[in-house]
Amino acid sequence: MTHATTDRILDAAEVEFASHGFVETSVRTITTKAKVNLAAVNYHFGSKKGLIQAVTDRFLGPLSQHLQIQLNAYEKSAHQSQNDEHELRILFNILAQSCQYVAQHNHYSLAVFARLINTAYSQSQGHLRKHLTKQYGASFLYFMKILRQFMPVMTNEQFFWRFHYLLGMLVFSLSSSEALLAICEGEYASHRSLDQIMADLVPIMASAAQAPILGDC
Repeated sequence: MTHATTDRILDAAEVEFASHGFVETSVRTITTKAKVNLAAVNYHFGSKKGLIQAVTDRFLGPLSQHLQIQLNAYEKSAHQSQNDEHELRILFNILAQSCQYVAQHNHYSLAVFARLINTAYSQSQGHLRKHLTKQYGASFLYFMKILRQFMPVMTNEQFFWRFHYLLGMLVFSLSSSEALLAICEGEYASHRSLDQIMADLVPIMASAAQAPILGDC
């Protein structure tokens, strides 16, 4: 089935943005790859900024919706465990499942998504961060609020850094997954999958979340 024009543009844009960055990728490059008229981007998305937001919405819309549903179910269930790390594993597993949900048909799209998130942080895309905060901030703040209950007592600033250290583990592992899997296969003759990477990450993130808070140096 032939994709609609908007889908062809989004397919091309997500690959180009993830590979080359938002700033470096021109609209002409995207429309050429999508085989559509240059004016199609403005017609369907209003501007390059609108296209950037639409590309991230493609991933974060389903992810945040799935995350919210799973967190609601988690809150309603009875938790008998007194083990904070056990609860953190459950929560990070919910996040992992939500990430995998957006890539049901193509798990390597998780790598594309992670590269887009990394690019959003590393380049001056203030409009994108504002858009993401407005559209999806509530779901992720909800996740962070629950997560924090099982982490050491810390200031808001310390939690900011701790959460982003954890996010960095996830983003790097996913964005570099194709290269890491290839290296692992070449050097250790081990055939792993993206699902295994995600499963390995959960207990590591849970342990890291509970690391003691060090005093100022």
